[in-house]
Amino acid sequence: MLSANMRPTMGPSSLHRCAIKAPRVIAPLIAYAMACPALADDSTTAAAVGPMQEVVVTATRREEDLSKVPLSVTALTQQDMDTKGIKDITDVARFTPGVYIDNSGTNNISIRGISSSGGAGTTGIYIDDTPIQMRALAFNPDETLPKSFDIDRIEVLRGPQGTLFGAGSEGGTVRYITAQPSLTKTSVYGRSEVSYTEGGTPSYEAGIAVGGPIVDDTFGARASIWYRRDGGWIDLVDPTAPDPQSAVVEKNANYGETMLLRLAGLWAVNSTWSVTPSIYYQNRELHNVSAYWPIYSNPGNNQYVNGDPTVRQVPDKFYLPALKIDGDLGAFHLISNTSFYHREEQTGYDGTEYNLGFYQTFSLQAPVGFVQFQPGVPFPLIDGNGIHLPADIADYRSPASIDNGQENLTQELRLVSSDPNAKLIWTTGVFFSENRQHYLEQIHDPMLNAFWLAVAGVPYTDVFTDLDGNPVPYVGSYPTDSYFLQTHSTDRQIAWYGEGTYSLTDTVKLTAGARFSRTQFSFNTFTGGPQLFNAPLSNSGDKKENSFTPKLDLSYQPDPNDLYYATYAKGFRPGGANNPVPAAACAEDFKNFGITASPATYDSDSVNSFEIGAKNNFANRIRIATSVYYVRWNNIQQTVVPPICQISFIANLGKAVAKGADIQADIEVTNALTAEFTAGYTDARYTQDSKLSATQATPIVSSGDSISGQSGQPNPPVTGSAGLEYHFGAFGHESFARIDYEYQSRGKWLPPEQDSSTLQFDPMNYMLPATNFVSLRAGMTFGSLSVEPFIDNLLDTHVVTNYNFSIDPGTGNSRLVRDFTFRPRTYGFTFTWHE
Repeated sequence: MLSANMRPTMGPSSLHRCAIKAPRVIAPLIAYAMACPALADDSTTAAAVGPMQEVVVTATRREEDLSKVPLSVTALTQQDMDTKGIKDITDVARFTPGVYIDNSGTNNISIRGISSSGGAGTTGIYIDDTPIQMRALAFNPDETLPKSFDIDRIEVLRGPQGTLFGAGSEGGTVRYITAQPSLTKTSVYGRSEVSYTEGGTPSYEAGIAVGGPIVDDTFGARASIWYRRDGGWIDLVDPTAPDPQSAVVEKNANYGETMLLRLAGLWAVNSTWSVTPSIYYQNRELHNVSAYWPIYSNPGNNQYVNGDPTVRQVPDKFYLPALKIDGDLGAFHLISNTSFYHREEQTGYDGTEYNLGFYQTFSLQAPVGFVQFQPGVPFPLIDGNGIHLPADIADYRSPASIDNGQENLTQELRLVSSDPNAKLIWTTGVFFSENRQHYLEQIHDPMLNAFWLAVAGVPYTDVFTDLDGNPVPYVGSYPTDSYFLQTHSTDRQIAWYGEGTYSLTDTVKLTAGARFSRTQFSFNTFTGGPQLFNAPLSNSGDKKENSFTPKLDLSYQPDPNDLYYATYAKGFRPGGANNPVPAAACAEDFKNFGITASPATYDSDSVNSFEIGAKNNFANRIRIATSVYYVRWNNIQQTVVPPICQISFIANLGKAVAKGADIQADIEVTNALTAEFTAGYTDARYTQDSKLSATQATPIVSSGDSISGQSGQPNPPVTGSAGLEYHFGAFGHESFARIDYEYQSRGKWLPPEQDSSTLQFDPMNYMLPATNFVSLRAGMTFGSLSVEPFIDNLLDTHVVTNYNFSIDPGTGNSRLVRDFTFRPRTYGFTFTWHE
């Protein structure tokens, strides 16, 4: 939030926050502890000093009080997250204006309406100084979600951050700042929780973090270990059974487990240099996805049923070793960050449902031929009433998997001026990264031949033929895949950046910054399988680009309590290349588009943002941060899904404008009662039709359409939250009670997927309703221990938060729908320990 309990962080400028000047050392070293004994504490164990106190953030790559940063920032400390029950970014978004998370599985983050289903990410995601966001190489990417245990704070920076944070921060940046070791004091932070979800199974967690000096004033360390199990609440059934609702394969199948380990050290080499090695490991295992079939479910009674034919596990693990070297060179600090981020994740979709929808269209109009189903075969095979298969292939299963891998090598050297009171303060640096990704999508279809013999009486090689009538068999490397796509890519970036703030007067400051980046994207891809109606295809290439992202800010601070600013900033994301799209499958689509082939590459796109904001403090009882903004998005990387062949590619199409306002407020109503409030309004829409050629009759996107993200849903134009917290004494113990309410409005403007004037229109799509989410939490302190009972989803709302559906069989029958919603009402206790 705008303000919270102070949790001092140990960085270069901390030396200048005390009335007593410290010798020339790099914080948090010995002299820092001597000069600032009140602050020389591990950041996760600072005592609570009141909800209206300042938060120190590093949104500008140097330590500054949040109220003095001319930027729209939401900062949540570990204590904030514990008090509000925040576990990851999906919870953070509920307390942050203008931020929307796609909860259908991709974890795509949209800030101020800037989101996309293709190309590089539009939101930067950092763990300390390491960017971890991923590129969409094909099917929807799944961003990783670091958990909040032993995190000093999470900063959400709204608006493009292209100068200091580089490529991919077009809409904004989310930063996870980990708790750091101390050289002077031992501290312990523990958290455990147990809860029960109505209609589901219990959830529980336990974790502990211990930090402190190993060699006084010379070497300190911090170690964390945490485990959580989220109980399931959706039953998995066999959809091909005579009575699917009674054919339970596994109860409460959508449970998940997460393990987190972290170890960090701090070595004070001498009075000038310090070295901080660390390693962060997280392993998250989701046993089954949290979608349910409304035809089998009764959400009003907390009865949720998933009829997907196969379990869809989602293992996701990463590790991040990093080395930070910090040196005090007098007039400036030198900071080196070296890191290697390695992630392996597997996601996917239900290939059985996809294949049944796709294959049954062959009896109507196949891409290259015509196949008649045999008499007695149910038709359609899949529709709004479920799955219908002949008895002899009732066990037909075709699971689809997507393997994502990332290896990000990052090196940054940064120089930061030492004196925060100088007329000119500055930051400059060089940045290098090499990010390797691999992607393997497979539709495992070992029963392909048995399927076609059963439904059409012919082998699959009579169904899948190329334009010349030649059969398209399995590919040798993938002998049971009816479709596969393998892609390897490398993103290289080298950049120089600099930003300086000059005090024109005692109250007026001018900030100017710039970043020059050279990016190179290289890739090779291989795709094949009978479903392509084509021989295997391969492609490779490079895309090189230069970018320049300036920033200009003018701020006016007439007194310590009021700040006004106006900012111009530019952001960009690099271009890339497309996987090959087979002409045999998409020939009719290409004809309608007025092209002969899909584009081999696509260029970078960029945003230009203009923002006016203010931060005001009234008698230290009311703190308000407000901003209005206008963002122009040019040359947008858009995903194009041909309506017939459904094999997507990316092209630079159209322009858009995002405009809106946001507000955050903390109010001390009385000495015991505080209130928090956030609200955001975003109007993010395309400003022109998007077409691939002048001869294309129907646009891909129409002017006035809402920008949509991974799931094809518009960003809610209005988001808001409100919280009340009351502190009191009970039985001689400090206690509190709080209630939180979060709101997301219904979409106001149609996205392309719901606009009948575009090629992406599908009549099954509909606008999601508004959502309301209420939680209660209380607490009592027993020395170092806090006990907090809570109720999440107090109103037990089960409004649909996202959905998807099967392919249209072309018969006019309804399609099978899968919905997503909030976890049902959950009761529990959280126990935290600070020492």
